[in-house]
Amino acid sequence: FASKYNDTSNSLKIELFKDLNDMKKGEKISILEIGAGPGANFKYFDREALVQTVEPNLHFAKYFDENRSKFPKLDIKDIKEGFGEDLSAAGIADASVDAVVMTLVLCSVQDQLKCLEEIKRVLKPGGKFFYMEHIIGDEGSTIRTVHKLLMIGGFWPFMADGCCTDRATDKVMETAGFGKLEQKKYDLPISEDAGIPFKLCGGIVKPHLMGVATK
Repeated sequence: FASKYNDTSNSLKIELFKDLNDMKKGEKISILEIGAGPGANFKYFDREALVQTVEPNLHFAKYFDENRSKFPKLDIKDIKEGFGEDLSAAGIADASVDAVVMTLVLCSVQDQLKCLEEIKRVLKPGGKFFYMEHIIGDEGSTIRTVHKLLMIGGFWPFMADGCCTDRATDKVMETAGFGKLEQKKYDLPISEDAGIPFKLCGGIVKPHLMGVATK
């Protein structure tokens, strides 16, 4: 699913990270990615940057190391084990990064608001948070009902490594206290020739959100 998702989201990620690549032109910025996994987003950081990553699952380390060697313009540090709710435990200092990146992570963190407070803490003044997430369907929609049913008894989180289908991350972002917020909802584009497994899983997470929040 992850590989097909990345292919499907490619043009959207290029759009999302355009602002990151335009920040502080000519300077080497500091990027923190929370939940970087194997480093699938590195190819979108088309500039000189120091990249730190915080990741709870160190099983990605082998693939992470293989991937980071492909991007000589990026000074990618070793993975730091940790969680978005407590970035200080991973050694991320106050006002120390220009940009924070999360894609498909806010669906599975234990406490979204605590995580967003930590992101604001580590961002420099004027720093930006770039995010892409699946969200609960709109009020009155069939998919919203499906999302709620999948959460009964913790079924979907158990099946999908803690992922929750019922999070209104768009509403949470509106109350998170960033100085400026630009976000948009969209449907994950699923091609007709996609395989049945991706159509099924992709259909469940079809309602999406991406945005840039400025401290």
